[in-house]
Amino acid sequence: MNTPRPAGSAARRSPAISTEIESVMQLKAENIRPARTLFRVCTTYIPMLLLSLILALISPETVFPAEDRLLRLMEQARRESAEQVATEEIYSRNNILFCTGTSEAASANNTAAEHMLKGDYSRAAEILENALLRSALFLPFRYNLGLCRIHLEELSVALVHLNKALQLLPEYSKTWIHIGFIYERTGRDDLAMQYYKSALRHNPRELEAYTLTGDIYFRRNQLEMAARHYDRSLRENPRYPNGLLGRAKIHFERGEYLKAIIQIKSIDTSGEYDKALHYYYAESAFRLRDYQMAFDQYGELLKHRGDRFFLTTSTFLIYHKMELSRRFIER
Repeated sequence: MNTPRPAGSAARRSPAISTEIESVMQLKAENIRPARTLFRVCTTYIPMLLLSLILALISPETVFPAEDRLLRLMEQARRESAEQVATEEIYSRNNILFCTGTSEAASANNTAAEHMLKGDYSRAAEILENALLRSALFLPFRYNLGLCRIHLEELSVALVHLNKALQLLPEYSKTWIHIGFIYERTGRDDLAMQYYKSALRHNPRELEAYTLTGDIYFRRNQLEMAARHYDRSLRENPRYPNGLLGRAKIHFERGEYLKAIIQIKSIDTSGEYDKALHYYYAESAFRLRDYQMAFDQYGELLKHRGDRFFLTTSTFLIYHKMELSRRFIER
């Protein structure tokens, strides 16, 4: 005979059933824990991995070089704002760049430029080298330092600075002119003429490119070709001083000294001009036995000892010619 169970006895579980239930709950908890971990990995690390892959596809470089490029751009912007000198505040005098304004960069550049006008290229170069440490992207520093190195006969160093100036502002035709002059000095006339042509491509009014090309032919004694280039500059500007001087040089080379002097006297020297004018004036006058005029013109030439003319002609030679003229005057 079955004994009736007390009320509520159905709620009680046997030990075996309780153990089974606990095992199932533990198994579920163990399965949930890895699932949560997997979810955290998917939502946190996989997006980061995808971002890295996208950046790698955009650029062949890794993310770290990209960050370096950003830092370099930020540094460049900082330097440019520190310089605070716009391109329209830069102007040329005797092929040397000056700046308006009172910024630190403008002040350093103008101090160096004044030394350049006086022919003190060593001191100017020292100032510009120090200034470059603070403003490496400032065009006048690179350009003027290139000119200083030309006058100091450090042509390879000059070429480095002028090429950097060219990268900063390729449209500035004078930089092409000076690089061409460096190649001319090193005997690479064909390459020099290519740079003079490039100067004209960037600025069709860069008339010095015509006369410098004419000078190459003049030195080769190819006078017709030289005259063609001098005349080409005069078609653009009939009063262009260096074009007229080119014609005078051809008269001089042909022994037409009076014609050379007449041509030289027609040149306006109130602005920029090739200081070789005084040499050809003095030499023509000497041959015509006007020794006083020769003496005066040699003296005028020596006032411009920082000019490019003296890169190829010794000041001692001019002093000698001046002294010779003085002796003829006193006879």
